[in-house]
Amino acid sequence: MYRLVSVLVIVLLAWCGWPLSAAAALPPAQAGHDILDLQSWNPREDGIAALSGPWELYWNRLLEPGDFAEGPLEDALSVSIPAQWQSYAAEGLALPNFGYATYRMKLRLSGETAKQPLGLYVHNVASAYRLWINGELIGGNGTVGSDGSRMIPRTYPRTYFIVPRPGDNELVIQVSNFVQRTGGIWESIELGDAGQIASLHRDRVMVWTFLAGSLLLMAVFSVFLYLFRKKELAALWFGLICLATCLRSSLLGESFSYVLFPGLSWEWGVKLEYLSEIATIVGIAAFVNKQYPHEARWRFFRLFGIALAGFGLVVLSTPASVYTQAMVPYILLLLLPVFLYVMYVYIRAAVNRRTGSRVNMIGFIGFFASVIHEIMYYTGFVPYGGLVSFGLLFFLLTQLLNLSLMFTRAVTRSERLTLELDQVIQSQEETIRRRTSSLQELNAKLEQGNRELSRIEQTRSALLAEVHHDLSTPITSIKGFSKAIMTDVISKEEAPLYAGRIYERSQLLEKLIDSVVELSQLQTGEVQFEFVDIPLMPFLRQLSHRYEAEASARRLTLVWEEPQLPLPAAKELRARIDLFRFERVFANLIANAVKYTPAEGIIRVWAEFQPGGDPDDGLAVIHVTDNGIGIPESELPHIFKRRYQVPGVQHAPAGSGLGLAICTAIMARHDGEIGVSSEVGQGSDFFITLPVKVRTAEAGQPRFDEGGNHGHEHTAD
Repeated sequence: MYRLVSVLVIVLLAWCGWPLSAAAALPPAQAGHDILDLQSWNPREDGIAALSGPWELYWNRLLEPGDFAEGPLEDALSVSIPAQWQSYAAEGLALPNFGYATYRMKLRLSGETAKQPLGLYVHNVASAYRLWINGELIGGNGTVGSDGSRMIPRTYPRTYFIVPRPGDNELVIQVSNFVQRTGGIWESIELGDAGQIASLHRDRVMVWTFLAGSLLLMAVFSVFLYLFRKKELAALWFGLICLATCLRSSLLGESFSYVLFPGLSWEWGVKLEYLSEIATIVGIAAFVNKQYPHEARWRFFRLFGIALAGFGLVVLSTPASVYTQAMVPYILLLLLPVFLYVMYVYIRAAVNRRTGSRVNMIGFIGFFASVIHEIMYYTGFVPYGGLVSFGLLFFLLTQLLNLSLMFTRAVTRSERLTLELDQVIQSQEETIRRRTSSLQELNAKLEQGNRELSRIEQTRSALLAEVHHDLSTPITSIKGFSKAIMTDVISKEEAPLYAGRIYERSQLLEKLIDSVVELSQLQTGEVQFEFVDIPLMPFLRQLSHRYEAEASARRLTLVWEEPQLPLPAAKELRARIDLFRFERVFANLIANAVKYTPAEGIIRVWAEFQPGGDPDDGLAVIHVTDNGIGIPESELPHIFKRRYQVPGVQHAPAGSGLGLAICTAIMARHDGEIGVSSEVGQGSDFFITLPVKVRTAEAGQPRFDEGGNHGHEHTAD
């Protein structure tokens, strides 16, 4: 029954939430440099279009259509929406979210489209705006001003109906924000057939009204439960949660509270939104404690209550421009800890097989998932939000289910006792079998856990052994030289020489530690790579020229051989790489070639392209070839292992033996490989493979062949 009801609730919420995410379908629009071409768009067939851009943005200027009589002004930024102001940059600096600006767009419609009325759906704009279409002021929200004292904030979705003209149409929007952390047009603007826009608005209002009404009914039901049975404090807390969520839902989404109560100011609306959320969080924690008192930790609840009450006082005593800036600390320090605490209580209750704990946990997991989605929405990772209220409704419905089942169970318990007794007698054998099966499963899990513990212990021992092996040699040398100096075994004349050796061993020790840490982080994925898409051949040419001086200092010649690639005209190879770490691989190969190539030798850097199954894909193979001492064939399978060094070859004292292992890990993160072919006395050819794309050469792309500013510290290993 639990599963059946849970599935029905999920289906219900999916139906209610559909209009939230299915509002905008992109038409086949083409954007130019200064105009959005919608001539091929048919509103009734193609659906609703999102006017994402291009938009002209004039920062700290409140302009009207007449100011554009002669076309765009010179100081315009080309932007797209939805986006906060801080995601735009002017002169290399990010814009603040406090300020004012003017947006302007020109869109081109066909004559057929212009014959029918269209609707414009403007979502929340932070925090006040005025809208002109084709020079006519058609509406807005709040009062736009150039400072906080001149503007009146007002944010809720609005629809406008217009009759466009064939050809070019102009939209001008003035926006100002001095009251909250989010500034600009940070939700989409949608254009469609007037009937479609009206239906979309109606559907969204119906969804949010249904949500608020359902929560209000649940609150009334819970209060009556408490009045009929005063011992059920959980029902009272449940009613508080429903009432607070109902209030918050009326302020979000379509924000119909502002329509029903025009005198409600934006400032107090935001305060009520935050306070209702705080009340909801406190109510959830208290409700869970009353549900499962044996699993509850009351000292945590008291701590949460004090902290949330303190934040509530901050909300009441400060303007929105202050407390909205604390959203991230509020989420991390207050919201998430309470949610984790509630999850902890539900998990313990489920483990202890408390009544209704599984349904409660399922409901809370759905609610928690909606909260995480909302956090991702406000931080820009997902394009739409507003699911928290629906997630909470899902959670509350599961709680309502449990409360209803509890009272129903109390009425029917006496009737079931006799039947249950017979069933227990008849099912003894089945019970024993299930318990035996549970014990066997538990035993299997314990064995698996023991195996996992053994593996972890082996990994820990291996890591300690490797660290001890890597560090013992330089530490022993440092201790020996230091003791010899301290005991006067070494004369004062020789002391500087041995002090220099101590310094060299210290440098080796430092490099060993850095290399071990870097390799471990690469293997565990802790290192964050910053991949960029670049033309590959100019980048390789620039790297080769950069290291020519290093080879010349050793009386060697470093040659870049320009490849003859089998590519069509105006095509080039492009690759996604981390510039710094790829150069580390390249520098290591060059350094090794310089080290093991005699004076007057030649080091060649060349590349080839191996086409793949798709004509636009393939592999670039980059070679670093020298005519040095070479590597025995029997040693080739081992040289990329940690700390491996070719026997019989003199190695640099500062080498850690980890360089090629680090290079291997870096190339693995690039979906590439590193290899070598060599012959003793003839030299070595180290090569790396890298996935590439065949693309049309772009004008104005970075000129890597003219040098770069990437540092290239390296050490041969």
